[in-house]
Formats: sequence, structure tokens, C-alpha cells
Amino acid sequence: MLGSNLPLRALVVFEASARLGSFRAAADELGLTPSAVSHQVRSLEAGLGVDLFERIGRGVTLSQDGRDLFAGIRDGFELVKRAVEATRRRRSGRTLQVVRLQTPPSFASRWLLPRLPALLAAHPGIDIRVNADKDQRPNATGVDLAIVYGDARAWDTRATRLLDETIQPLCAPALADGIHGPRDLLSRPLIGTRGNAMSWRSWFRRHGIDVDRTGAAAMELDPSDVAIEAAAKGLGIVLESSVLTEDEMREGRLAAPLPGHAISGPAYWLLPSATGDGQAGAELVRTWLLDRAAAEGLSARYS
Repeated sequence: MLGSNLPLRALVVFEASARLGSFRAAADELGLTPSAVSHQVRSLEAGLGVDLFERIGRGVTLSQDGRDLFAGIRDGFELVKRAVEATRRRRSGRTLQVVRLQTPPSFASRWLLPRLPALLAAHPGIDIRVNADKDQRPNATGVDLAIVYGDARAWDTRATRLLDETIQPLCAPALADGIHGPRDLLSRPLIGTRGNAMSWRSWFRRHGIDVDRTGAAAMELDPSDVAIEAAAKGLGIVLESSVLTEDEMREGRLAAPLPGHAISGPAYWLLPSATGDGQAGAELVRTWLLDRAAAEGLSARYS
């Protein structure tokens, strides 16, 4: 039982894990080890008597109880953070300019989070507040800048292209042996993710293969962060974005078994505040993100 003592440490760890969609990302943010994060979450689950996360391989996704708890504590944590920051600023005599950035969850944990230290170092006067939300509504109140994903026609003329991507089959190097063409994938374990820009069915169709006749099916793992980690661990072949898998490709944890079969996917776009009251801090963040993307190369490297 949790008793009358509020398990603040465990709740902090849970909030970070739920917000970032990853124990690993939460560990990085909180300065803990992934095992310490997992221990705190399990302790909270034991006290509540519910499973807050569904564990799939080495990845996790929120259960219904977890989603309910996160919805209940999210705003409270944000208020606490604001109060602490306001006190700190008054104490130091510094005034930080708050920039609220909205981004898709997997993009936040896999592309944005590793680059945040460099952004904050370049602009120490800016306080970045990241809201990683699946609901891509850049017109939401309190959002200064949004990173959205999709076709150009989905966004108005205010959008600026940030990152292009390609989508292709990726797997642990050991699973790539013996794969010489698209049909070879039919006998391999496939990993799909609900809501991805391209399904396995669509990918096979583009290569002249009717999966309805072959009976090929993919296990479903969500979100992309979980599916990518599962593929890197050798669970199967994932159809994923070059942007989200950049680290695994560079480190050699994922390989493209069919080079030359990459397909151009949607892009990531930057949208300013819908209210039109742009601020200097948001413009600095926008310019930094565009410059960083350009320096790294807008086009995918692993095709």
C-alpha cells in the first residue's frame, strides 16, 4: 500500500517515463540508470496494485491505468516546475524566456532530446518546455513552436520544412543474412507500428507483392521507439524512418538488408504559434533547429 506518504520520487520517474515514452530517455533526463528508473516504476506499480506500463521486449508503452494516472498528474507537475523555475529566477536575478515546443513523442525522444543540451548551451537564456504529444494540433493554447509530421498539404503556408526522411526495412545485422530481395522478407519476422506513415502491406504492394495471398503478417509494437528497440535487439525486421533510427544505424545496431529499396516518406515541419504573437525566444529556437538540421543534412543518409 502507498499509505499516507506520497511516493514523490517514483511519481517523478513515472511522469518522465510517460512523457518521453521511454525508460532510457527518462533515465537520461533524470540522471539515473535505466534499471533505477525501472525499479522506481515497479515500486509505484506495486503500491498502486496496477500495471502502469505494458512491457514489450525491452520497450514499454503506457497501459490504460498508466494513461489515466499520467493525465491526472501531468498538469500538476508542470505547475510545480513553473513555480520552482520562477523561484530560481527570482533568486538569481535572471529572467529566462520560456519557449513551449510541441513535438511527436518518438521524435522528441529519438531526435530532439539528444540535441537539447547543445540547444540550451547555445541559448542559456531560454527555458525549453517540451510537450511530446501524439495529438498534432499546433494551434493548441500555449504552444510557441510545433514540430509536426506529414505531407506538405496537411499544413498551411506558415510551415517550414525541417527534416526529410526515407522509410525502409531495418533489422539487427545478424538478421540481414540471406535477404536478397523483397520476397525474402515474407519468411522473416516483421514488426509493424500502428499509425506509421507506411505499412508493410503498402511497402510490399509497391514492390509487386500481394501480402493477402502470401499470408505475411507483422507483429504490432507501439510506439515507434519500442518497435525500433525491438528490431535492434533482433526481434524482427521493422519498417521505419531514417530520422528516428539515426543513432542505431550509426552505431551499427540496425542495418538495411535491402539497400536501394528505401521510399521517400513524409517530412517534419516547423510551425510557429497560431496566434501570430511570435517571440524572440521561439525564433531563436526555430533558427537553431533549422541550422542543426541543415548541418546534419536534410536528406536521409541511410538509403
